[in-house]
Amino acid sequence: MRVFSNLKKEVIEMVRKLILCIMWLAAVFVSGCMIQPVSAPDEGSPEPDRIASVSSSEGISAYVLKPLDPIYIRFSGIMEQQQLDLVIDENGEISLLHIKEPIKAGGLTASALEAEIERRYVEGGIYKNVSVNVTMTAKIYYVQGEVIQPGQFQLTSGTTLLQAIAGARGYTPYANKKKITISRYGKIYTYNAKELEKDPSKDVKIEAGDVIKVWQQWY
Repeated sequence: MRVFSNLKKEVIEMVRKLILCIMWLAAVFVSGCMIQPVSAPDEGSPEPDRIASVSSSEGISAYVLKPLDPIYIRFSGIMEQQQLDLVIDENGEISLLHIKEPIKAGGLTASALEAEIERRYVEGGIYKNVSVNVTMTAKIYYVQGEVIQPGQFQLTSGTTLLQAIAGARGYTPYANKKKITISRYGKIYTYNAKELEKDPSKDVKIEAGDVIKVWQQWY
């Protein structure tokens, strides 16, 4: 009887530890799957519904310019030149009016190139005040992260977010379908693909230069 009593106590203790372990794992899983809420997108964002949210680009990689990328540069605050269509050369450089040395564009984001052009003109005493806007002009978009075939894709009229992911041969087993981001004009928009799949009318149209990233699921 004493042996049976001791065995019963050991079994109860093992069950208690197992329950605590399961509760701890459940808490870790729930906290890991939560998405931090962010502010709503401004007017003119890809879709004004509640599935999308916009956050600062800090901590999230924006598209980095490469050699042979076509770009459009618009100047504000000056009369001499107002817009330029350029292609970054094979060395990753561009040449601009009144600036003697080429500007290294390859390796920069569009916003970083804007700041560099403005700095060169102002610090060089060429213009006192100038505002620069740089955008991609190629009819292409990019898919990164947890997709089977990441890379650069030709943009066709009407391409949506879900279609773009399908064009990259779909998700890997580690994809977090609840966290998919689009980097556009220096802003990051976050989407839940499961919600878009439930209501395809809310699927988002892709624009030239968009960088789509499917994030990893943390189990």
